[in-house]
Amino acid sequence: MKKKISIIALCVAVAGVIAYFPIKTALGGNDVMSQWGKILSDDSKNETSGSKSKFRIATDGPAAQTYSASDEIFECGKDILITKREIEVSKAFYMLKGESEKTAEKEAVKYMEEFNAMYVKAIKAGFDVTDEEVDNYIADLKKMSDEAENADDVKKVIAQFDSEDEYWAYEKEVYQKQLPIQKYVESLESDYVKKSGTDVNYESGTKAWNKELDKIKEKAAKEQKYKKVKSVKDIDNKFVK
Repeated sequence: MKKKISIIALCVAVAGVIAYFPIKTALGGNDVMSQWGKILSDDSKNETSGSKSKFRIATDGPAAQTYSASDEIFECGKDILITKREIEVSKAFYMLKGESEKTAEKEAVKYMEEFNAMYVKAIKAGFDVTDEEVDNYIADLKKMSDEAENADDVKKVIAQFDSEDEYWAYEKEVYQKQLPIQKYVESLESDYVKKSGTDVNYESGTKAWNKELDKIKEKAAKEQKYKKVKSVKDIDNKFVK
């Protein structure tokens, strides 16, 4: 049986794991696939500054090899920085979904604070990933995309990039944070099932786990004690490369 492949750079809690969400389900309609692909393509051309920039995005894990200038940073947490790019892409998603600009920005900030905080928790818990792991995962996604139930949706997104290689290079950047989170959340779910005896294969069990996961994400975000970056003085010295 063919499966749907997830194709957007925005993660939500689904059935106990943080996973890509089929955007047509989230937004409705057919044209949104091309619109979303254009947003991602534009974002891929507006990458954060390279290694010459002053600040690394995170203190540990793959994201610690990504750098950004102070004027590209939206918020500073204890262990990770949130870039303006991340907020803008997430905001665009919520606006495509039909939210007002004000609501979309609020949702985007909440989402990215939790997402980045969960990355920190994953790395600290030992769920790091190597370049080889990410490359292998992307290779598997490529194979799945040709046989997926929603293969046409994937093609509409990829078509907005200058080349298919550029699309997969963009996905690789996303999964450098995504994979550690997936591995971490899978572990949390396993522990939750063992402790509570909940069967997440049933709707009631899924709802119970998702509620628990929401609490975990909210707590992780609070632990980061994010603050808005108005000047370089708002960025902790630990992020200086």
